[in-house]
Amino acid sequence: SRVDHGGARPVILVDGHAGNDGAQPVEMPGLEIRVTDLEGRIIRYKLGTAARRLAPGEQFAFSSRLEVPKSGVKTVSVTFAR
Repeated sequence: SRVDHGGARPVILVDGHAGNDGAQPVEMPGLEIRVTDLEGRIIRYKLGTAARRLAPGEQFAFSSRLEVPKSGVKTVSVTFAR
């Protein structure tokens, strides 16, 4: 992830991929992007995957653009939604 200051307002650009390292097909769960601002507040964003099935060795690429919190960005993390 990175903050892009090139436009009228800065945005957080999140790019990544998740893969199936197992031997069986699996259903890709949704993703949760967590942005922690400089004051310690956490903002959560859900990223759907349409319950896509991944074959063994297959990867799922994702990308998102998010608003930068007013106080700035401390951390960004991506996990599987529960």
